Amino acid sequence: MKKFICLALLFVIAATIAGVEADGYGVCGKFSPDRMLTHVLRHCKKPARDLTVPVSPKCCEPLSHISVECFYAIINSDTWKYSGLNPRIAFTIPRRCHHLIHHPH
Repeated sequence: MKKFICLALLFVIAATIAGVEADGYGVCGKFSPDRMLTHVLRHCKKPARDLTVPVSPKCCEPLSHISVECFYAIINSDTWKYSGLNPRIAFTIPRRCHHLIHHPH
């Protein structure tokens, strides 16, 4: 019984570390953070490298539908690390998008 509890606990910890939620999806829904970066946020790459590059509505609009947890997972993904994007600059994108996102009143 003790082995079963330890095994179950290890599974829960591994699932949490992997970002898998109870519904079988990760923190970014049915897509991996790598795929979210390469497909959904592909228009955010230049503004994530340089603060002087304006953030376009094509970057901001999909970003407004992504959870904070997903955004952090994207920034910490392997694709992000190898793409040359600057995490410090990327963290400014949601703030830089604020004036472009129209929230319903």
